[in-house]
Amino acid sequence: MMKNFLRIGLVLVLMVASTVEAAPLSAELVMSGGRTWRGTLLKRDGEWIEFSTGVSARPIRLGASTIEKINYDVELNLDRLLELKENREFDQLISSLNEVLKPFEPYGDIPSNLTRYRALLMELYFLTEEFDQTLTYAKQIEADAGDDGEAVENAQTYQALALIESGRSDEADALMSRLGWLDDLGEDSDPKQLFLGAKLMSVKKDFNRAMELVAYVIAFNSQNTEWMQPAELFCAEVYTELGMYESAEEVIRQIELLYPNTPEYDKSIILKEKVMEMRALQALEQNS
Repeated sequence: MMKNFLRIGLVLVLMVASTVEAAPLSAELVMSGGRTWRGTLLKRDGEWIEFSTGVSARPIRLGASTIEKINYDVELNLDRLLELKENREFDQLISSLNEVLKPFEPYGDIPSNLTRYRALLMELYFLTEEFDQTLTYAKQIEADAGDDGEAVENAQTYQALALIESGRSDEADALMSRLGWLDDLGEDSDPKQLFLGAKLMSVKKDFNRAMELVAYVIAFNSQNTEWMQPAELFCAEVYTELGMYESAEEVIRQIELLYPNTPEYDKSIILKEKVMEMRALQALEQNS
């Protein structure tokens, strides 16, 4: 019943987008030098874009490289989309967002006001472990965000996470070093940098350093749920990797108690099953 309700809600959220797809795209073009034109994007032919200002009967042709940004007339209920994300309907939300953004694909290489929706897709792809897609969106957002420092840093964070999770530790190391995120990591460092550093060290099998860094997150950033929750899950994962099953189970119990209805909770349940399997295998080996 709940899933049906969510899908109905999502259809209502996307009604505006369905009308956009069926017609030319209303937009404001920000040109080189700051000049703006309001009108309708008609179509794209390679590097040329046909645009109607509504003043002349004939559309004008513009070089894509002369457009600094496109501000589309699109109104999606971002709060509602985030609510659906909180309910962890990730696959359904990815499919629906891709459908929403499809009409804008021909102009996807031009910076636009769609960055926040692409950022949501980037995060969703990471949560569903589609790391190549995560990287694709992260790099596009970093290139398009301009002077939006928060959007750029968020994209760089997901680049680092996706590289680490996909085992590309050398690339992650190079990125994080270039950004200065590995410099002098200690108890006073940014919790994001500590967490990413810990993840990177675990991929490199330096578990002592990994646990040292993640301990700083937990000890000195207990109110920062953005990084505290994944840090605790990471501890449980490392304990499992090291065969410290009792410690892993204790952390998993804390996650189940403190963070219900979160991605970390979902992953902790999967990890708990893995620990049980490893314990059973260990018992068989000891009895044989």
